[in-house]
Amino acid sequence: MISTYDRFKQIKKIGNEKFWLQDFYHSVLIIPWRYFFLIFLAFFIVFNSIFAYFYWIFPNSLSGTDNSFWEAFLFSVQTFSTVGYGAFVPQSDFAQTITVIESALSVFFTALLTGLTFSKFSRPIAKIIFSKNMLINSFDGNKILTFRMGNLRSNIIAEAQVRIVLLQTYKTIEGESIRRQIDLKLIRSSSLFFALTWSVMHIIDETSPLYNLTAEDILRENIEFAVSLIGHDSTFLQTVHANLIYPPDSIIFDRYFADVIESTNGKVNALRYDRFHDLKITEPI
Repeated sequence: MISTYDRFKQIKKIGNEKFWLQDFYHSVLIIPWRYFFLIFLAFFIVFNSIFAYFYWIFPNSLSGTDNSFWEAFLFSVQTFSTVGYGAFVPQSDFAQTITVIESALSVFFTALLTGLTFSKFSRPIAKIIFSKNMLINSFDGNKILTFRMGNLRSNIIAEAQVRIVLLQTYKTIEGESIRRQIDLKLIRSSSLFFALTWSVMHIIDETSPLYNLTAEDILRENIEFAVSLIGHDSTFLQTVHANLIYPPDSIIFDRYFADVIESTNGKVNALRYDRFHDLKITEPI
């Protein structure tokens, strides 16, 4: 399986090379945290280096220094962060002017970086685990396609809705190839409270696009399954979603998921996420 973000990121988009600058806010929100901090560090160093250069090229601009670039950089950092230890002080009209400009820009960029950091922290994200494989087996006398999900958080996703879309290459009468999306009807597509696990099932009957398809057919026709979950997080009181794509080689026939729920007298005691992806040959209990 692969997340939809990673899947579509693999597709090279030609002609939108400058679009990320036009949509900078969105671009920053979706990048991983490690890149966000690297960008912040690079900006911090470059910004202070530029102003340090102006302090440094004019000797005696700062008092309490030996006119080195390093001390000019340290003064710039103190100005940017509004620390102001008092060890370095601008002593010329030029240095005072540069300090005013840097102080004004520092207020703007500090507010911008603070807002971006808060936005990344406050993004509602569902912590959902999906089984590594989709299975085609039997359930209650019917042939089914199934996978399972688990809520990793100790909360509830209310009014959860799940969809499965079959992705299949289709050639039109005119000979044009398109990637067709076919909605699969589910035994249960909604859950009032999604707190533990959820086995999602589609019955493979005469009305199903999977009817009479073999594992070889799925691989040959490059059939994929896109899964989308959406619901309301009971902690954040916001809508959350999770999605991914199951590639053809992740579909396994005649296997069943290992039991992950430990219970006593019908009461759930534990949920074994360490066995969440385990499969077995025998039918489930």
